[in-house]
Amino acid sequence: MNTSGMRKAALALASMHPADRRWVLGRMPDGWRSLLMPLINEAQRYTTLDPELLKAVLADEPTYIAREVPPPDVLIVVLDRLSPAWAARILVAVAPDHAEIYLASCAKAREDALRQELTRLPSTIPRALADELARYLSDAAQTARSAGLAR
Repeated sequence: MNTSGMRKAALALASMHPADRRWVLGRMPDGWRSLLMPLINEAQRYTTLDPELLKAVLADEPTYIAREVPPPDVLIVVLDRLSPAWAARILVAVAPDHAEIYLASCAKAREDALRQELTRLPSTIPRALADELARYLSDAAQTARSAGLAR
């Protein structure tokens, strides 16, 4: 077993229920088990294993989508159509570097509502939600361009 395969196996085993892990380990050759146990113990030191991250690490192919942010004028049009809560989520998940640009374009009341929402959100959004928000932003940006709503 190569190093990458051992680490992937250890991550998978560390995420299993203890009874399932014991069952799998009991059916492995002794040499593999002795190599895997230190890696499993290391992985278990982390209190939580993010299922999305684990899935991505164990996958042979990357499971992310590219997150392309539209130009500022299009981004502003798209985000203006959303509630402050959803606009903030898109900013955190897809366009964190564009937050100040968007906030500068907002009326004071909307800016305040967005800033308040941004302070409530976690620093990372679950991958599946971030992917869907990226898809939404891309589709909405294309619609805004087609309708001539942005430059």
